[in-house]
Amino acid sequence: MLIKSYIIIIMNRVVRFNIVDEYLLGGIGDVARTKFLKDRAAYRTEPPYNQQRFFTMTTTITETPKTSETSDTVERHIAFKFPLKPTQEQLEALARDGGAARYAYNMLVGYNAEVMRTRNEYWAKRQEEGASDDDIKAELKTLAKEDPKYKTLGHMAFGKMLTAEVARHRACAKAIKDGEPLEEVWGADERSKAPWLHTAKRRVLSSGTQSADKALKNFFDSRTGKRAGNKMGAPKFKSRATSNDSYTIFRPEVMGGYGTELLLGEPAYKVAKANMKRRGEKGRPTITDYRHVRLGHLGTLRIHGNTRRMMRAIRQGGIIKSFTVSQVADRWNVSFLVATTVPAPKPTRKQKEAGAIGVDLGVKYMAALSDTDAPRRFHNDSGVTFTNGTNPTVENPRWIKHAEKRITKLQQKIARQVKGSNRRKANVRKLAKTHHLVALRRETGLHQLTKNLTTRYTLIGIEDLNVSGMTASASGTIENPGKNVTQKAGLNRAMLDVAFGTFRTQLEYKAAWYGSRVQPIDRYYPSSQACSNCGNRPETKLTLSDRTYKCEHCHTEIDRDLNAAINIKREAERLYAEP
Repeated sequence: MLIKSYIIIIMNRVVRFNIVDEYLLGGIGDVARTKFLKDRAAYRTEPPYNQQRFFTMTTTITETPKTSETSDTVERHIAFKFPLKPTQEQLEALARDGGAARYAYNMLVGYNAEVMRTRNEYWAKRQEEGASDDDIKAELKTLAKEDPKYKTLGHMAFGKMLTAEVARHRACAKAIKDGEPLEEVWGADERSKAPWLHTAKRRVLSSGTQSADKALKNFFDSRTGKRAGNKMGAPKFKSRATSNDSYTIFRPEVMGGYGTELLLGEPAYKVAKANMKRRGEKGRPTITDYRHVRLGHLGTLRIHGNTRRMMRAIRQGGIIKSFTVSQVADRWNVSFLVATTVPAPKPTRKQKEAGAIGVDLGVKYMAALSDTDAPRRFHNDSGVTFTNGTNPTVENPRWIKHAEKRITKLQQKIARQVKGSNRRKANVRKLAKTHHLVALRRETGLHQLTKNLTTRYTLIGIEDLNVSGMTASASGTIENPGKNVTQKAGLNRAMLDVAFGTFRTQLEYKAAWYGSRVQPIDRYYPSSQACSNCGNRPETKLTLSDRTYKCEHCHTEIDRDLNAAINIKREAERLYAEP
């Protein structure tokens, strides 16, 4: 596609645009287009100008990314998430596709669950007969090749069975349409009142089976040691009442924002086509603002916010790989995954001047920072609040505590209401929305802190915390009951509210973006017990109630969390310097 360049003189400034095609000018409005053509014609009649007097800006719109084979560029995947503002018809389409993806997911999960049940029964039977585990594994491997009921299926292999089920629904629907009785064609043991699976898009159904395939793979990987962390349970069925529907559509489905073609026949297409005909323009109507997105077969949907940042990344060479539609509480969202190629990040001058920092996460303070100049380095509008405004300890917002009263009241109402009633459903929606708002506030606070840390320091030291072990219940067993169960439950809620795991996840991927490094230290390193001044440890181990560290050797008195942050920084520097 030829790229045409235009020079515009606007208020004594030269702006150079590289436009993919002239018809894109139809998307900037009649007044702006007329001014564009007038200014271009005026420039062509003016004498040569002194280029040193003008500021030049270049914007390039391309269809493919500019990749580079050199080592100074990296590929980055960025997700742009937008809350949707659908019409009633679009809301029904979103819910219908979400239900179809969940149905396909449950189909594959149910099939593999039956296979695993058959294999377990065979295993137990052979064990009773005295066969060894190795022999049973070899026998099951042979049976899986000979008998399908012993072989689990993945997404691709299950596709044939899904196609057959869709064909059955289509045939039943055709028979009912031709006049045959519904009771004879569609039995009473069917899960739905009428055949419907043939009306769902195949890409939506494939999204559900892909999710089930991934869940089964994660289960096996965790059992065999290929996946880190605790062992996962077998995939479970998704319930309409408790699960949040979501599905992912990959390219080459049409998707995007400004400049993306509208869906043929949708209301927005008809309106845009009529406007183009009135103006005497030809071509396919496209999205002409930053408030709408095209989601494949769903058409054009209105969003909250705007797509300017996403379109800027696309104009700079990014490609949309997929979009994911998800439901949380009463809100539908769409997330676009954009692959971009960017220069390899390098530490900035300010990052090099600040150097390393140690971060000690906690409950009294959300985080204690080893850099005493951190409050000065962070901007006032950074969103990070330090205690007293000058101490290098970040205040704990305690997001869940602010909504705890409302959550408790809603839970009490729900417990007293009749299941299935409309008022109970309304309160369930209110409770889900409240939890969602708390999660959004928590996510925003963590993003603000991690963004400031990764953009202001070159090395960030953190502890390799065992969050699941730290937040384990203290209830114990009947034989050995636990102690201080209520207090430990409150401490667990406070730690989970700070979200130690999410903090580390955000910190690690943002460090790769902004040229910094994250150095975890051993979880058993005595950061809170050793003195940050002399390095000695006290004879009596500090308890959680000891908030001030008093060294018995050098008589240093310092805040306990700040002392730990300084020790974390030094240990991180030592580990990072090792070859």
